[in-house]
Amino acid sequence: MGIESGSTLKTHKTSFNFDEENGKMKKQFENGKKRCFENALPVPISCKPGRLSQIINGRNPISILNELFTAPHSLAYEVQSVTGPAHCPSFVVCLKIKNHSIEYLGEGPSKKMAKTKAAMHAISSISDLEAGNYTDDFPLDASDLILAQVRKILEKIEALDVNDKGDSKTPTKRKKTEINVTEKNPVSILNEMHVGLKYEVADVFGPPHNPLFNIYVEVNGQKFYGTGQSKKIARAKAAEEALKSFIQFPSNDIILKTSTAPKGDGDFTSDKITEAKTIPIAAPRDKNPVMLLNELYPNVNYNFTQNEADVVNRFKATITVQDEQFIGTGSSKKNAKTAAAKIALAKLISYTPVDAMISHQSELGSNVSRESLLKADGIGRLVNDKFAEVMAGDIQHSRRKVLAGIVMTRGPTLDDAEIICVTTGTKCVSGGHICLNGSSLNDMHAEIIARRCLVNYLYTQLDLTTDPDTESKSIFTKRPCGRGYQLVKGVEFHLYINTAPCGDARIFSPHEDNPNVDRHPNRISRGQLRTKIESGEGTIPIKGVSIQTWDGIIQGERLLTMSCSDKICKWNVLGLQGALLSHFIEPIYLKGIVLGGLMKDQHLYRAICGRIENTLQGLPPPFLLNRPEMLKVSSVESRQAQKAPSFAVIWTIGMEKPEVVSTEKGRPDVGISLVCKQNIAQRFFSLHDRLSPISDEELVTTSYGEAKESVKTYVAARQTLYLAFKKAQLGTWVTKPLEQDMFEFSTPAENTDITAT
Repeated sequence: MGIESGSTLKTHKTSFNFDEENGKMKKQFENGKKRCFENALPVPISCKPGRLSQIINGRNPISILNELFTAPHSLAYEVQSVTGPAHCPSFVVCLKIKNHSIEYLGEGPSKKMAKTKAAMHAISSISDLEAGNYTDDFPLDASDLILAQVRKILEKIEALDVNDKGDSKTPTKRKKTEINVTEKNPVSILNEMHVGLKYEVADVFGPPHNPLFNIYVEVNGQKFYGTGQSKKIARAKAAEEALKSFIQFPSNDIILKTSTAPKGDGDFTSDKITEAKTIPIAAPRDKNPVMLLNELYPNVNYNFTQNEADVVNRFKATITVQDEQFIGTGSSKKNAKTAAAKIALAKLISYTPVDAMISHQSELGSNVSRESLLKADGIGRLVNDKFAEVMAGDIQHSRRKVLAGIVMTRGPTLDDAEIICVTTGTKCVSGGHICLNGSSLNDMHAEIIARRCLVNYLYTQLDLTTDPDTESKSIFTKRPCGRGYQLVKGVEFHLYINTAPCGDARIFSPHEDNPNVDRHPNRISRGQLRTKIESGEGTIPIKGVSIQTWDGIIQGERLLTMSCSDKICKWNVLGLQGALLSHFIEPIYLKGIVLGGLMKDQHLYRAICGRIENTLQGLPPPFLLNRPEMLKVSSVESRQAQKAPSFAVIWTIGMEKPEVVSTEKGRPDVGISLVCKQNIAQRFFSLHDRLSPISDEELVTTSYGEAKESVKTYVAARQTLYLAFKKAQLGTWVTKPLEQDMFEFSTPAENTDITAT
């Protein structure tokens, strides 16, 4: 029950002194006074600049109407009927606006819910006026003037357009403003471009213990407003709005912000215009997701299952809403239920959880789309479910601290998603067990093993291209030039890690209260290359050492391994495929990185690509600096205060059962790991003469190390990357002893077990 879609407010004919050239009212208003548009609507609407955004973010529709219609007795709510049994009544509330003939109806299981829906229908009607949906009663000669005023107040009201039939208005065009993340904040940048600017406080509202500041800065005669919980944040947002009006931001950057494009303005920010896909409901951000879901959908059904083998995600909650299921996991029923509710709300009403807003909205105002949040939850659920499946019945090896996995998609959705691998592990091999024939794994951190599993999968897919009967099943296809191979269009890879990768991305994340601001961005510790501790956990900064020697390690020197943050940064330049595969295929980059915890945008972005943006120069094509999408799942894993297991679990596609590797020795109890250097080298050697190379570079196949070094383009890109770290004064990349890679391709791993001991 509700108002018909397309209904509009009747207005009285009036005239205004409107400056069409500047798009502003000529009448000036003093700071601190309410702007009142008389006669534009049946009752006066008043709103200060920047105030509406504060009303929408955290206020329900009733509060919004009360803020807009300030005249006494403008709004009246009446209960029209109460139906149904006493234990489950249904209320119908009628909203009347003074001097307005149309009634707005709302129905719900409580008076409060019915009033809220009636208010939402009224707001929808006002949105129709702003969108230009008029009836014959509307005075056409005053329409342009009224719209000019209403648009200033209701520029964001379209986000609240909801009706009972689920219909949505024609979406307005929006621009993607790409904002470059730099070490300087917007205030500093603006002050360099316009010296002597003054920031004035336009208004302070909210309770004394939690005030909101509305500050503006005047640039070239135009005022730009910003609002925040402190004057510093408000100034930064005002400066950002000013910068967006006249700066062309570069492409291929991290943060995409959606902003309404004013009518008739120049293309000052971007040459891309996109259509808004959905019009979300502005739900109260501070309300518990489960409580909000129960209010909106009273007949929700909850089911719980328990998996004792998985300590981290022991409970799984399944919420059924309108015959659709939403799944969340957690260490308790409450956490699992909350996670499932967040996912359900995100899909049903475009709800963004408050923790996701805090995590993904920096001071520069980044936004995360509903589709991205749902994709992150889907990828995380796929990896966790697969791990639970392959470890079923093995409680001992289900223990883990870090879980990683790679998911392959063939389109924008997860409908055809395929799990390439799931891995666990947090340690490196002991220096006494490194070997000369590549039969042991050096680094057994989960995300590093996951990449090795992906490399093994890529060899399998290249093998399919050598047989005409299986060529069509491969994810690779011949390049247009006829030499080498490239991924089939649409194939993308996403890396999931249940926590931030060790090193620069993680070391600062737990210690900062505000996830949006790095209070000390210029400290020398930011971005430094770091190495993992031998046979232990944690990382330490590099201190001048760049080459390790075999003799030194045998005599007891600490075995150094680069941190996961540093290695992921390397993948975002050189690709996931490694040196040997670069002889046949183009670089393969991650499309997205999904984290299950410790997600701090500033630190993660700096760690995986941002710290070398300004010093990475002269990369040979086709290599580039990749900036993957960074997302966080709703089911955030709680901290596990326990000792890390002394084993790593590896499962990759094609395995019947997972492989368990001792982190001290770098190999299983029997045989060698499927993804160790020796097996990867054998796969390369068996395929290299059957595949088409990407260039005329001569490939040396006398040894594993020489084969890698003979791919000159890859080696040149690697040296450029290492030089970029040096130019940024972040340290020198540490490599393993050269002797480790000098084994021959034809050497059977089982016959030459040469270790440091």
